[in-house]
Amino acid sequence: MILVVKLSGKVLEDEKNRLEICQQLGELSRNGHKIAIIHGGGEQLTRLSQRLGIPTVQHQGRRITDEKTLELAVMAFSLINRTLVATLLGLDIAALGISAFDGNLTRCRKRPPITLEPTALADDQHQEKVDFGLVGEIEQIEPTLLLQAWQNDLIPVISCLGADSNGQILNINADTLAAELAIALPATRLLSVSDVDGIYLEMDNPQTRISELTSQQAKSYLQKGLITDGMVPKIKTALLALAKGVSCVQILSGLKKGSLLQALQDKAGTLLRP
Repeated sequence: MILVVKLSGKVLEDEKNRLEICQQLGELSRNGHKIAIIHGGGEQLTRLSQRLGIPTVQHQGRRITDEKTLELAVMAFSLINRTLVATLLGLDIAALGISAFDGNLTRCRKRPPITLEPTALADDQHQEKVDFGLVGEIEQIEPTLLLQAWQNDLIPVISCLGADSNGQILNINADTLAAELAIALPATRLLSVSDVDGIYLEMDNPQTRISELTSQQAKSYLQKGLITDGMVPKIKTALLALAKGVSCVQILSGLKKGSLLQALQDKAGTLLRP
């Protein structure tokens, strides 16, 4: 089974939690699964920006990246990547740390300004044109480097930095990168691992977690505004993956012990199917 595992920066901050996640990834690898890890780092980037007095601007859960923010992103994501690879190495798990433009893994272009529809709960219901700055849209994926890594018993660990044809480094949304890689490989399953254990109709009420959704149900929840904030891009990229051949996408918490192993038994988070 080919597994694409997207890890949010939040689940990698705590050393013990990072170690536990890496132990699970090692077990999955030893069981014969081919794993590609994509990691985020938004939380770490936001903290670094705050420390240096650089404001963070987001729109509908996605970061706007100016030149200063991009410079900090390169620093933050590189440190996360090195730390994650080193943690795997400490468990005798061979890994290869790369960015999304290494080995021509992705070809990107700068995202042009786009017109966004307002969310269902927004006060202003007018369309808005937004320039996300130095943010990359993936135009092409060439997964040869990942296939070579697996042939050499390596787990690729990929940071969400791309580049355009002029050599300009671009910030790629980690959920988008994970979905596009899952489509290109193609992956059997995409695991989106964060600090939230799936989709909740009411975030403060654990009884409202949805264990399984179809694509059509997820679209309906988006239209009704029942899915909001940072979960919106996660669901949209999950729907993209499902529409293009990925069998299932699972949104789960990496803060729960054993959750990645449980996910393969459909016992963790929210499972989305076509």
